[in-house]
Amino acid sequence: MRFLELISKYILKYKKFVICAILFFIVIAFFDKVLAVGILFIAFLTVITFLILKRIGFKTKRIYILFLIALLIHLGAVLFLYYADFQPFSGGAGDYSGYNSLAQEISTRLHQGDFSLDGLSIGHYYPIIIGYIYALTLPEILIGQMFNAWLVALLVVFVYLIVLEIGGTEKGAFFAGLIVSVYPSLLFYGSLLLKDALVVLLCSIILLLILKLLKAFSWGKFLIFYIFLSALFHFRIYIGFAALLCFIISWFLFSNLKLRKRLLYVLIMIIVLGFIPQISTGQGYYGINFMKTYLHRKTITYFRELLSAPNPKISPITESSVVYDEPSTSEPSTSEPSTSESFTSEHIDESVDKPIIKRGVGSSVTVKTGFENPFTFVKNSLISFSYTLLGPFPWHLRYLRHLFIIPELILWYFSLFFIIKGIRKPDKAHVFTLVIFSLLVFGALSVFLTNFGITTRIRIPAFISLLCLVPFGFKRFLKDNIS
Repeated sequence: MRFLELISKYILKYKKFVICAILFFIVIAFFDKVLAVGILFIAFLTVITFLILKRIGFKTKRIYILFLIALLIHLGAVLFLYYADFQPFSGGAGDYSGYNSLAQEISTRLHQGDFSLDGLSIGHYYPIIIGYIYALTLPEILIGQMFNAWLVALLVVFVYLIVLEIGGTEKGAFFAGLIVSVYPSLLFYGSLLLKDALVVLLCSIILLLILKLLKAFSWGKFLIFYIFLSALFHFRIYIGFAALLCFIISWFLFSNLKLRKRLLYVLIMIIVLGFIPQISTGQGYYGINFMKTYLHRKTITYFRELLSAPNPKISPITESSVVYDEPSTSEPSTSEPSTSESFTSEHIDESVDKPIIKRGVGSSVTVKTGFENPFTFVKNSLISFSYTLLGPFPWHLRYLRHLFIIPELILWYFSLFFIIKGIRKPDKAHVFTLVIFSLLVFGALSVFLTNFGITTRIRIPAFISLLCLVPFGFKRFLKDNIS
């Protein structure tokens, strides 16, 4: 009843706007029913979001304006990709088409009263979420893409909150949110029917919870953190490990509790956190099965040196050919190239006598693991890390479509200057928590580096974590130059 009263209050307050919106909706519905339903769905989600923010106590208009800006930017990207059929990398074949087919099948079953998933090959719950949305709206991919735009707008709100949590101003938080809103990889992958928007949102929520736990611990907050971390493990296990390790390291270093209490709490938390990989992915206590499979010399060599070939060798994980996508907790499957194949190599030379870096006509690079020599392994790992953090470099770009990465590199190098300055912020505990998380993500990616298409997609959470430091670096830059 309270909810309906609030809705009625806002309708009366903004009745002219509501009338115009209804007329606009009718016109859109006349030409495009799917788009009209999508707009109505997103409008509903936006109203709910605003009511929750108001209920929490946000009175400043900045956070609402930032949400709307991010939402409009990403809705614009969604509409462009959908109506222009803009797919410069995958040619229309990728994970998103598979997710859409699964979601449509789930939607059909729900309308028939069938809630089972028997016979469906589902690796995670993202297609199920989209399937339920299809059942409530229309089973069209545009609806799912618009839902992702809303998820990204929520992510930007949490970026705003993270900046405030580490001592930033509202203007600085707004500025960081704007940068994240136009971050090219997020704009592209977050506008497709992929789980990336959800994964990055979960990362931002988890980072905010870690910062709050370090500042003022409570078991209630820890339970919420546990739930969201479990969700992250389910959707992307290796990013989940980065978040888990980030929390444990940051707790040891930066918790505000006294040492004895800090050690007692962490002992309990370490025990219960170990169950998350088993609950979320079935990979055993602390993901021991996942580690046995992927943290293996042959597996790492396979991902680093063989996977980016157009016809990859037999996988050391399973005796089948492997999909061109991120490492999965499930068995690799045969599939057409996904969206992450934008920089895939087309030539691999397996000879250890060759240079450690090899480039094929597809502009992917292969950095050999160098397990045969400890010094070579360290050197090659640093090279791989530099590619993950700063790549692709200009000499890796061989085709016209690769030039789409240039705006991201410009934004990233420009931001990196201020990020480094922002690390010098007086309150280093919270700053280094964000840095630790990013380094762990970059490190995990560099171990399994295959091609830059995968890298630009998976490193998004790490980039966004560091982009939260830009306002502090920018403020210091202005202060140093004015003084």
